[in-house]
Amino acid sequence: MNENYFILSRRKIRGLFWYFGILLILGIGATIICMNYETLLKEQSITMVALIGGSGTALVGASIFYLRKLYKSSINNILNAPADEKDKTKEIGLFAYYLLRPIFAISFSILFQIGLKTSVSIVSVKETNLTEGMIYFSMIASFFIGFAAGDVISKLEEYSKDFVNKTINRL
Repeated sequence: MNENYFILSRRKIRGLFWYFGILLILGIGATIICMNYETLLKEQSITMVALIGGSGTALVGASIFYLRKLYKSSINNILNAPADEKDKTKEIGLFAYYLLRPIFAISFSILFQIGLKTSVSIVSVKETNLTEGMIYFSMIASFFIGFAAGDVISKLEEYSKDFVNKTINRL
């Protein structure tokens, strides 16, 4: 079999299309709710609205990216059903790859928002002084984080290795 092929059964491909479609709709819903937070989430803090909105836009970004990846693979006919046990093992890995990326996207969005909140805390701005700009900025940034979740993983790997090496060398 050609190594340029992805191994996924039709059933799993259909399941992933549904999965990403549902996540896309949920992400759009969370985004719309947070865009109208003054009426729909008025009891929530700016931070909570930013977390919900950021998670929503991260889901939108990841869903768009991986739906596109799936349909392009289908159109270009580079998806094949597993033929043997080795292929079935590859299929599990590829299925997990697709299944986990939206969860990674939300995780990276939360990590970004922790960093954003930390930078705000460093300059001693209190929660009550945060504005909707925090919500909108975190939603826009989270969309790109979700869309580029694979690149974020690669950058985190590089940064983590560098951080650990520098930290250990200082000890």
